[in-house]
Parts: sequence; structure tokens; C-alpha cells
Amino acid sequence: MLTDEEYLKIVDDPTTLYLQVKQFVSKNGLQREMKHPAADRYRECTGVALAHTFWLLHVRRSDYGPDCPACGKPYRTQMAKFCAECGHGLPLK
Repeated sequence: MLTDEEYLKIVDDPTTLYLQVKQFVSKNGLQREMKHPAADRYRECTGVALAHTFWLLHVRRSDYGPDCPACGKPYRTQMAKFCAECGHGLPLK
């Protein structure tokens, strides 16, 4: 997972990347690999080659909500009311 700062160094414009990936996948499906400079930058930064550029849309840590105080795993969404891993509930605001 990447911090917001790391993500923006790799993905110049997340909205444009999303639209490019969406258009490519609608035409070709996920079976054909989409070449994109951001995927190359991700591999250079992390040492991990993604199976498809599509997965760049899912590597930003802040998209998965805060860490659970009980188990330390992410809540998985910003709106989650409890931890999907251990069931710990968020305190009401």
C-alpha cells in the first residue's frame, strides 16, 4: 500500500488514469495487459510488477479507511462502522 504522497508521485492524475483504465478494460477486458508509465513507476518504486495497470486504482492506503485500534488492519472503507477482520466497532461520534 502507498501513502497519498507516494501514490501521487507514481500516478500523476488519478482521475485521468481511472478513465484510461476504464476505457481500455471496456474494450479489451482484463485479459490483455495495459501498458502505462504509472505501472512502470510503481514497479520501480516498490519492486512489484502489477498483473494489470487496473490494480493501480487499488494501492492507495487512504482509500481503505483508518487502522483498527484492536488488530491494526484497515477498516476497508472510509465509512466502515466496524473492522471486517476482527469485528471491533468504531466509537460513535
